[in-house]
Amino acid sequence: MKNLPLEISCMWIIRFLNGPQAGQIVPLNKPNLLVGRSARCDVKIQSNGVSKEHLKIDILGEDLLITDAGSRNGTFLNGVQIKSAKVKSGDQILLHNLTLEVQNVPEQWAQQYQMMQALPNYGSAAPNYGHPNPAPSSHERSPSSNASFEQEGEPLPPKNEGNVVQKILDRAQQMLDKEVLPGVYKLPESMEFKWVLAGFMAVFIFVVTSLSTIPLIRILKMSIEEESQQHALTIATTLAKINRPALLQGMDSTVSVDMALNRPGVKDALIISNIDGQIIAPANKAGTFPDEPYVHQGRKLNKESVNQYDDSTVIAMVPIEFYNSQTGTQAVTAFAVVFYDMGSLAIDDSQVLSLFITTLFIALLIGSILFYFLFKIFEYPFVSLNAQIDQALKEGHDQVSIHYQFSPLQKLASNLGSALSRVTPDDGFQQAPSFQADRNKEIENLVQMSGFGAMGISALDLSILSVNEEFEHRTGVPVISLQGLTVNEINDQALKLNIKDLIERVDANPYEMAHNELEFSGHPYQLVAQGIAGDTSVATYLVILIPLEEGG
Repeated sequence: MKNLPLEISCMWIIRFLNGPQAGQIVPLNKPNLLVGRSARCDVKIQSNGVSKEHLKIDILGEDLLITDAGSRNGTFLNGVQIKSAKVKSGDQILLHNLTLEVQNVPEQWAQQYQMMQALPNYGSAAPNYGHPNPAPSSHERSPSSNASFEQEGEPLPPKNEGNVVQKILDRAQQMLDKEVLPGVYKLPESMEFKWVLAGFMAVFIFVVTSLSTIPLIRILKMSIEEESQQHALTIATTLAKINRPALLQGMDSTVSVDMALNRPGVKDALIISNIDGQIIAPANKAGTFPDEPYVHQGRKLNKESVNQYDDSTVIAMVPIEFYNSQTGTQAVTAFAVVFYDMGSLAIDDSQVLSLFITTLFIALLIGSILFYFLFKIFEYPFVSLNAQIDQALKEGHDQVSIHYQFSPLQKLASNLGSALSRVTPDDGFQQAPSFQADRNKEIENLVQMSGFGAMGISALDLSILSVNEEFEHRTGVPVISLQGLTVNEINDQALKLNIKDLIERVDANPYEMAHNELEFSGHPYQLVAQGIAGDTSVATYLVILIPLEEGG
C-alpha cells in the first residue's frame, strides 16, 4: 500500500529580533489582530515610538495581510514603507526601531515554545528555534525561512536527534559566539581597525611561513640523504676498481684506500675480505674485523648496497669480483666499504634561518599589497554609504544602495533607506511650497502695536518699512516723508547716524538690544534697537524712541 504524505498543521508567528522583547515569539492564533502599545491590542509592544494602534494583521486562509493602522512613524516591510501588503514567511516588519520577523511554522513547535515560556524563571531570553515554512500545496520547507534564521547566527534544530556531528558543530558555534568572538570584537575598540586587520594578516603570514619551513627542511634532508648515498656509492665503486688488480694478483700489501679518504665527506674507507670478513686495507687495521653490524650483513648480499647508518652517516658497499677457476664463475672475494658524512652536503642552522627570513620577507611584501586591496575593498562600501547619506540629506531623497553581494551590507543599505524615508519628505511633500514667514508684515504690526515712537527697518537694503504716528509726534519728522526711504536717505543727520550705529551693533550681537541717546526739540530720548531673526539671519530691525523724562 502506498503511504500518503503526512499533512502538517502550520500557524503564523511573530518573533521580536530586538528591543526589550527580543527573543519572544507570539503565535497569531486569531484571524484578526491589532499590534501596538494599547492595552487592548492583541500583540502589545513595549516601545514609546510605536503608536497605540500601529498595525493590523489579517490571516486570510494561508495568506497573511498587514495594514498600517494610521501610525505616526509608518510601517516598513523589508525596508520599504507600506500601507497594506501581503507577507511571506521570513519577511521582516519594522515598527519605529523595533524589528519583527514573521514565520509560518508547524503548530506543534509554537505550542512547545509556549509551554517552555510558561516555565518559571524562563525570562525573555528564550532559546530560539529555526522554523521551516511549509508551502500551501506541498508542505515543503521554504528556503527563505531557513535563510532568515541562519542569518541571525542561531542554530537550527537537528533533523535527527541522534546526529552527533550536528550537535558538536552547534556547540562549537555557540562557544565561538559566546567565548571567542566577543574578545575579537573588542580589538577594534582598542586600536584602529586597519591595524587590527594588518595584525591578523601578519600573524597569518608568520604562522604559514613558519609551518611551510618544516616540510621544506624535510624535503631538503631527504634530498641530501639521497645525494649522499649516491656520492658514497660512487666513491666505493671507484675504490673497488682501483684495488681490483692488486687483489687479483694477491698483493694485499699494495691495496690502498687513500684515494677514498682524500675525498671530502669520507669519514673512513675499508677493503675487507669476503672470505673471513677481515680488513685488508688500510694497513693499520689489517687483520682486524669491522665493528659495524651492517658491514657483515652487507657481505651476505653479494651485491652493491648503501644504507643510512645514522642521522649523519651513510655506508656504501661495492663487491670486488674475480673469476673462480674451480667453479667457473665470478666470485666476490672482497668488498670496498665507504663511510660517508652527510654534514658536507647538509644545510646548517644559519642557512635554515636565512631561508626562513627570505621567505618571510617575500610573504610580507606580497601580503602588504594584498592587505592594501583588502582594506580598500572593506572601506569602500562605508565611504560610499556615507557619501550617499550626505547627498540624500542635502537633496532630500532616500535612495541609498550598495552593489556588494554581501547580505549584511545589503540589509544595512535597506535600513538606511528606510530611516531616510522617515526623516526626508517624500516627492509629494517636496512639491508643496514650504511656509515662509512674512517678516515685513510682522515688523509693521510690531511698530503699530508699540506705545512708543517706533520704526521698522529691513535688514536686506536698510529700507524703512513702517513708522508709527508717535514717532512723528516725538521727532517732528512726517511719517509720509520716511516711508519707502532707506536709512542713508534720512535728512536728519543725527538720527541717521544714530540708527546706523545701532544697526551695526545689532549685527555684531543679534541677541542683545543696542542703546543710544538723542535729543529732539530739546527733549532727551533713548533710541533702542532690536534685531528680529529671519530663517537664517537678522531679517528686520525694530527701533523704538523712549523719552527719558515725564511729559517730554
